[in-house]
Amino acid sequence: MSKTPSAFDEALRLLPAPVTIIGARQGDQLGGLTAAWVTRVSLDPPLLLAAIGHERHTHELLAAAHEFTVSVLHADQVETARLFGLQSRRQVDKWGETPHELMGEGVPAVADCAARYLCRLVDRFTTGDHDCVVGEIILAETVAGGPALPMRSADYAPRAPRD
Repeated sequence: MSKTPSAFDEALRLLPAPVTIIGARQGDQLGGLTAAWVTRVSLDPPLLLAAIGHERHTHELLAAAHEFTVSVLHADQVETARLFGLQSRRQVDKWGETPHELMGEGVPAVADCAARYLCRLVDRFTTGDHDCVVGEIILAETVAGGPALPMRSADYAPRAPRD
């Protein structure tokens, strides 16, 4: 597979998507990852869908979860998005480095964000290299409000080493 973006990839990147942090808990272990593939899928009941890559540690935590959180990042939270998107819980305690709240059954959510949701897991299905988790929103909070951080590939490009 070529590392050069194709016209297909470039067109897909034009789909607007907010950057979110998905929070999960299994026992005493907290997990989280950056996700831009999150959307509303129902008004009644209120449902959110998030696509989670199979190789992600949080995917493992969600396997036995009853709840998960979605924290919509504010436009100035690129570094938080990078932490949760480029680091694995296997190497870094991301929640230890990020102010957070525990919601529901102790599931972590970003403390200072645009908005956050606590969702009860109601469905899960595989779509290619991701699983989609569907959650019924049982709590929604506006924290700082908008604007939300939009997904921009440049925010996740490797940076040159600093002197």
